[in-house]
Amino acid sequence: MVKKFILFSLIFSLFSGCYYSVYSNAYPHLKTIQMDTFENRSAEFAIEDKALADISLAIRNDGRLKLVTANPDCVIEGKIISFEEKIYSYNAANQVQDYQISIVFDIIFTDLSQNEDIFKNSALRVSEYYKVADGSTARFETKDEALGEIFKKVFQQVVKNTLEAW
Repeated sequence: MVKKFILFSLIFSLFSGCYYSVYSNAYPHLKTIQMDTFENRSAEFAIEDKALADISLAIRNDGRLKLVTANPDCVIEGKIISFEEKIYSYNAANQVQDYQISIVFDIIFTDLSQNEDIFKNSALRVSEYYKVADGSTARFETKDEALGEIFKKVFQQVVKNTLEAW
């Protein structure tokens, strides 16, 4: 009898427990999204293709919006205004150790069902570092990895200011 009571109590507490999510739903009507290729105003060749691929991957991995090509509820559009890659640090032998990549974006996130721009930032600057020599403290081994992180941060910035707005 005691075992049944304990079992019943455990099952009841499991199903009646509180549910908590770290995601808010500021725009519950947004279910689908279209990601347009960014206009590239920088001198970096084909950076817009990398942006499209990496931000699309971030959208899929996030899972809150379904990526579509027709009849979306919202759209992310943007321009790559500038791309800068410069030496960030040297090692003791005076050899380049790290590079810094900095990209400035003009981003617009539009709610197509309400026909309003939810998020606009015409000077969103995102930077990341990558290593080219041993002993570096940079998180990323290659330029491609650093670019992937930059585009992921762009998506996170859009989400933070739209879907996660309180």
